[in-house]
Formats: sequence, structure tokens, C-alpha cells
Amino acid sequence: MIVTLDHLRRAPGFGARPGFCAQGGREWFAYYGFDWSAFVRDGIDAEVIEATGDALGLHLVAFARAEAARGQ
Repeated sequence: MIVTLDHLRRAPGFGARPGFCAQGGREWFAYYGFDWSAFVRDGIDAEVIEATGDALGLHLVAFARAEAARGQ
């Protein structure tokens, strides 16, 4: 399953608005050594995010899988 920028922007966050900010996403990707530009262009395999074990990443993947299960 491919996680996309659209998932990142729409995932229920932990604040008043849904989604995660792009700046925070860039920082998260840099922290784990992932290519932000490639993600924006092509998305990223859910398994790559899951392998980090990071709670925010796992939350994002869970949201993307739930969307896929609903056909979205």
C-alpha cells in the first residue's frame, strides 16, 4: 500500500484541524532519512513507515489503510 501526501494532509491529527502540517512532515522524513520530494511525487510504501515504529507514522499508515478499505 502506498501512503500519499493526501493521506498526510487528511489524517486525523492531534489538534483542532485534521492532517499533519507539511513542515512537520518534512522534518519527520528528514529525521528518518526519507526523501520528502519522492514522497510528494510518488508516495511511500506503508511498510517503510511501519518499520520506523514511530507512533505518528503508524497513525498515518492506519489512516491510509482504513481509507483504502473504504475504497477511498
